[in-house]
Amino acid sequence: MMSETKLHRRLSAAKRSFVTRRVDLQCVEALIEKPPKAGDICLARIDRLGHHSRLELPSGRRAFLYPGDEVLLAFGARYATDQFCSEVPANLEPCQMVAAGGIASAMLSRHAKTRQPTQITPISLLADAKGNTVNLNGFAVNPDRAFHPQRPHIVAVVGSSMNAGKTTTAAEVGRAALRGGLRTGAIKLTGTGSGGDLWKYQDSGIDPVFDFTDGGYATTVDVSIASLEILFNRLVNAAAASCDIIIVELADGLYQKETDGLLHSPSFRASIDSILFAASDPMAGMAGVQALREIGLEPSALSGAVTASPLAAQELESLSGVEVFGLQRFAADDNALSICMRSAHVFEEQRLAKSA
Repeated sequence: MMSETKLHRRLSAAKRSFVTRRVDLQCVEALIEKPPKAGDICLARIDRLGHHSRLELPSGRRAFLYPGDEVLLAFGARYATDQFCSEVPANLEPCQMVAAGGIASAMLSRHAKTRQPTQITPISLLADAKGNTVNLNGFAVNPDRAFHPQRPHIVAVVGSSMNAGKTTTAAEVGRAALRGGLRTGAIKLTGTGSGGDLWKYQDSGIDPVFDFTDGGYATTVDVSIASLEILFNRLVNAAAASCDIIIVELADGLYQKETDGLLHSPSFRASIDSILFAASDPMAGMAGVQALREIGLEPSALSGAVTASPLAAQELESLSGVEVFGLQRFAADDNALSICMRSAHVFEEQRLAKSA
């Protein structure tokens, strides 16, 4: 076993990925070889560059990669309809880096327009003095559990697919809330570890911002709904003391397993006050509106990539009966915030009113 000084020099020289940013490398005292689990941190070697030729660092800068580089990554599965589907490998055999944020994984399939992934060889897992594997879940936020008398208003942002415009929608709602004088936070609850969404929230003036990596997960693929509910409560509690409104973004589309599971969870649905839907086109928008209504949620507003076409946005608004917001309307409409904060539970409220 190499000396601690030599080990820490080697780790310091490695390019460190965004998803490992909360890990205290001072607790690492050994490199071990054993089957990895989701969230385990590994030292890996870059073998051949592919789709991701740069690695997102904790600072957000994307560092160029070269064959032979040693990098610190986290194992995780990925579900990305526009890129890769992958799983945590059974051992430390050569595999792939499937996300710029620093995910080591074994590719199962890829989008036809996506290049082959960057090939890596995991060298070892990081371990502490007791021989325990260093995992992201050991460095999750530990929020103040004090009672917060005023619960923040929670707006959920969901969409029709990857790249439908969810993050932009969340950021614009946050900007509207800030203009309205509200203390505003944002949470990326599910997805694949990467800083892009958090940086966009921050650049919009939103503070605090958290994502699932702050809660101890490299990705949320195959995480149980019960665990995601705990994660949701943990991150909301971490932001609650300093927020009047919290915007919570769910990754991918409504059919993605974890998104679908959360939206069908009674406790999660009861926890959100408003819901916005980001659509790629009018047909996807109508399908999303109908799917949400079928589970008792009424979207407060619609947005997303569909708004790049005024004609498509007009078509969707006319068909759905729900107001559609593009970037210009978010910025110019003084009523944008109040519209986006309309209750998602109007159907239930109407049902209760009728039965009273």
